[in-house]
Amino acid sequence: MSIVVSIPLPVDQAGNPLPGALGRVEHDAARVVFTRDGEPVAAVVSIADLRTLEGLDEAEDAHWSRVADEADAKWEAEGRPAGVPMEDIARELGVDLTPDP
Repeated sequence: MSIVVSIPLPVDQAGNPLPGALGRVEHDAARVVFTRDGEPVAAVVSIADLRTLEGLDEAEDAHWSRVADEADAKWEAEGRPAGVPMEDIARELGVDLTPDP
């Protein structure tokens, strides 16, 4: 179980709290949340926590991709038309589907 530490982030940035935050994360397995005016604005977490979050993101993406594929397969299996091509929808909405370089 991780410790959550809240550290105020000075508006004028006088005094850098980052070295202390890194030490807490590294040595105390803490999750450090920086706040400004009492509101959370950033966090410092361990690499293990980051990898866990990334794994959750990947699992969520895989889940929704699987759900979409199953819905599409069911749609087509029931003899319904495949639908409107994504390119047509994107063109109508003015969305550029060209992949970023």
